[in-house]
Amino acid sequence: MRHFTLTGAVAAGAILLSAAAGAQDLRVGIPDDPDMLDPDRTRSFYGVTILSNLCDSLFELDENMEFSGELATDWSWSDDGLELTVNLRPDVTFQDGTPFNADAVVYNIERSRDLPGTLRTADLGTITDVSAADDMTVVFDLSAPFAPLLAKLSERLGMMISPTAAEELGEDFGNQPVCAGPYQFAERVAQDRIVIERYPGYWNPDPFHVEQVTFSIIPDPTIRLANLQSGEIDLMSRLSPTDVAQVEADPDIEIEAIDSLGYQSLIVNVAKGPRAETPLGQDPAVREAFELSLDRQAMVDVAFEGQYTAGNQFASPNSPIYNSDIPIPPRDPERARAILAEAGYTDPVPVEILVPNRPNTVRVAEMIQAMGSDAGFDVSLNVVEFASTLNLSDQGDFEVWGPIGPQTAIDPDDATFMSLHSTGDRNVGLYSNPEMDAAMEESRRVTDPEARREVLRRVAEIITDDRTVIYLYHTRFIWAFNDNVEGFVAYPDGHLRVRGITVN
Repeated sequence: MRHFTLTGAVAAGAILLSAAAGAQDLRVGIPDDPDMLDPDRTRSFYGVTILSNLCDSLFELDENMEFSGELATDWSWSDDGLELTVNLRPDVTFQDGTPFNADAVVYNIERSRDLPGTLRTADLGTITDVSAADDMTVVFDLSAPFAPLLAKLSERLGMMISPTAAEELGEDFGNQPVCAGPYQFAERVAQDRIVIERYPGYWNPDPFHVEQVTFSIIPDPTIRLANLQSGEIDLMSRLSPTDVAQVEADPDIEIEAIDSLGYQSLIVNVAKGPRAETPLGQDPAVREAFELSLDRQAMVDVAFEGQYTAGNQFASPNSPIYNSDIPIPPRDPERARAILAEAGYTDPVPVEILVPNRPNTVRVAEMIQAMGSDAGFDVSLNVVEFASTLNLSDQGDFEVWGPIGPQTAIDPDDATFMSLHSTGDRNVGLYSNPEMDAAMEESRRVTDPEARREVLRRVAEIITDDRTVIYLYHTRFIWAFNDNVEGFVAYPDGHLRVRGITVN
């Protein structure tokens, strides 16, 4: 029976995949080839997906958005919120036989801080020290309360890798990761597939039935769906919203969908190199006019069959932290032209957008291009492969990047600090505003939920004025899988957990 559940508010052609799999092998179609498989250096969504099955974290998030221990068994906070004591799970080994203990946790946290090229610096927040109280107890010392800490330790910061392998492999660790999770790395072919295999020494083997998982990189959602329908893959991530009706009518395919906790946006280069020296990069009035050229609801309706949610903040309009005093502005190309004229621009203002080569993303970018032309802008698109956009944005070789954004954010900090604080690791346009920095830092210190919501609403006000990130919409994770797959659960963070899945 088909099951469709909604919870919460360019390839020109390809050959179908041909590898046959055993009864307990799982073949998964994903749209992007991840970057480095190293928790401290990855920044891609699907890098985290694969690492989530290779690397247990200290904590984990369940389908109800509740945190529990994974490699931690229990934990306690000091009364002042400045010390977190974590007791660790005994009798756990990394996939190379190295024992997991407090020293390994200390090594991992220090590596997240000190590794050249680490992307976890911001995730460390106010952690000043981590130490082993005994072989199976670790203590985190903080300079100030840090509200997102458990969330951080349930994701990349908390993913434990083998200290032995990290030291032996050095720069190459991300090409052959060794962790303490249920699956171990087996093979990677760039732009084609990543294969992981069940680790026989895993501490909790009973929920894991699949022996091997092959992640096949298939950028085009139409081709992913064709592979699913032909039986060449068992499960696909990111079913296109435009294909939902077709798949609903197929009795052999099931669908699970869940609202994303992230957003998609345009990131403006305001200070990173010569390509920031543009009207859009240097003049907030031009950014205001550009936003007024956009019809967010039309993007959602046309590109995504109304399945996604239009939005103008890092939080969805359905979220309790959404600032309702700042509603989505209606499209007003006439007002946009007037603002440009008032700012002294008489010719169409050139804007180049760096666009990841995903079909639906390109479709939205083309709509933005057309909308801009009606409002006094000459918008051009530089469409390149997703990983290349990461490199170009790092180099400052872009004017505007997007639609792009965190696919998930299990804590609001994940959707804000990285791109809005001047030290954020995904602040690729080098946005810097002391008022924003102060608000972001306060949002990390405040642990009272309502007080923290008020700080985050102020963050929304500041970025609405600055518009260095222009929020567009909030996606939905739509999974499709053949009826031989049982036990699949859609998690709010959008990552696949192989736990509990069987393939018949």
